[in-house]
Amino acid sequence: MGIPASSGIATGKAFRIKNPLRFDEMENRPASVSVDLEIKQLTDAAAVVKARLRSYMPDSRIFAAHLEMLDDLTERVISKIGHDRVDAVCAINETGSEIYALFAEIEDEYLRSRADDIVDICRQLILALEKNGENPFSAMPERSILIVDNLLVSDTLLIDKSKLAGIALRNGSRTSHVAIMARDKGIPMVVGIGNGIDDIPADEVVIIDGDTGVITTGDTGVITTGIEETNLLESVREATANKADSAPAITKDGVAVKVYANAGSLVEVEKAIALGADGIGLLRTEFIFMQGTDFPDEAMQQEIYLECAKACRGKILTVRTLDTGADKPLPYMKATKEENPVFGLRGIRFSLACPDIFKVQLRAILRASTMGNVRIMFPMITSLDEYRIASALLEACKSELKAEGTPCDHTLRAGIMIETPASVMLADDFARTAPFFSIGTNDLTQYMLAVDRNTPYAEHAFDCFHSAVVKSISAVMAASVKHATDVSVCGEMASDMRATELLLQLGVANLSVASHRIHAIKEQIRKLIKNHKNL
Repeated sequence: MGIPASSGIATGKAFRIKNPLRFDEMENRPASVSVDLEIKQLTDAAAVVKARLRSYMPDSRIFAAHLEMLDDLTERVISKIGHDRVDAVCAINETGSEIYALFAEIEDEYLRSRADDIVDICRQLILALEKNGENPFSAMPERSILIVDNLLVSDTLLIDKSKLAGIALRNGSRTSHVAIMARDKGIPMVVGIGNGIDDIPADEVVIIDGDTGVITTGDTGVITTGIEETNLLESVREATANKADSAPAITKDGVAVKVYANAGSLVEVEKAIALGADGIGLLRTEFIFMQGTDFPDEAMQQEIYLECAKACRGKILTVRTLDTGADKPLPYMKATKEENPVFGLRGIRFSLACPDIFKVQLRAILRASTMGNVRIMFPMITSLDEYRIASALLEACKSELKAEGTPCDHTLRAGIMIETPASVMLADDFARTAPFFSIGTNDLTQYMLAVDRNTPYAEHAFDCFHSAVVKSISAVMAASVKHATDVSVCGEMASDMRATELLLQLGVANLSVASHRIHAIKEQIRKLIKNHKNL
């Protein structure tokens, strides 16, 4: 079983290339060189790479971080050349190897995955020194599944995206910059396959599922157990159709169900609306915070939220405030090491602990709310006090903007994520206060069953169909009906067609799903009768 890194299912022929250069493969050069000449050649190569990175920046903000890393790396390499009197390639190899080793020892997955960025920049420097412009992806045919040990972010710029169906890596991380870019581009991706990747020959028909991590081949069947091939092929037929479906989803007994989409970038918002989403039920704002080298300012955030609101074409845009921590640490923030980050400073706890950062985001969202279709919700709320304090900060931001003469929606009130046992137990109290709920079944299942969903054993222990989870959703729905509170479900359970009928019978009338599931979920709803009496 691989690790899901970018949602979606893709089918195509396996395309294999030589793996990206590793430090242990870099050639060590002899000593006793002309230090001045080597430094000049390195400086010239760094200038070439810097120009290239600047040209890449419109494609992704990731390369802004690479630019800063390049400057620091170049200084270290120059020092190595002068001190050890080695040539530029050897100095790059040794310096990069030292930094790589430091990153590789970090326990945090996101920071550890930055080691690949060091390899990437070093390789670009060496290629510039050697004036090597070879493109290993030039022979890639249409509808290819790229199979490789690892992939560097600069590699993605050499790939003709129109020919790329999906990516499968032996190693890699779901928090790597490559995975982030794959999600932004809507390219299904599975990482951490391990030795199973050796069973995929070139030109073999491959199906990868970026939602489950399962990979199948045309002849050998499922490489990793967990899903029967027939079920997966059925999912492929539904998902790869990727049909735009703007018609309403109405059950056979006439109940209208809103099918919103989850999104993590402006590109994903645009894609979801084009595919027929009734709006955006969850905009994850972490993508704004995780791609730069510092906390984004108000103007930058406001511009992105405004563009997302415009892309919704009048449909609802639900903006979740920053949910950092746990498996989503910020790369530039020095945080105190936590024994168990899943239970640590994350979600609204982080925002309330850093009110200046929180208020910048709230002000930016409020400024974008002039579009008239923006909603806001707080993640990981576990008490009424947290909700009241966060709401008070929201009101303070409204007052500041009013005093400045800056327009915003002064009627905007925040909803909350229901994703902890505490929020379930207090659902009746929250329903009296908050205008809407969004049930995050991923974290709700994790906390309800006391299983970290990112650990290997979670494959069997993490079960959103567990009766405790189902009863929790039922309790929340009962509270929402009592107080006429709007509720949606936005976790992976909402995208699972096996759960659609169950959720509808529990009273859910709003789902927020992965964009590639919009058509399939709508079609499923149209086949169902919502008002069964058997629950």
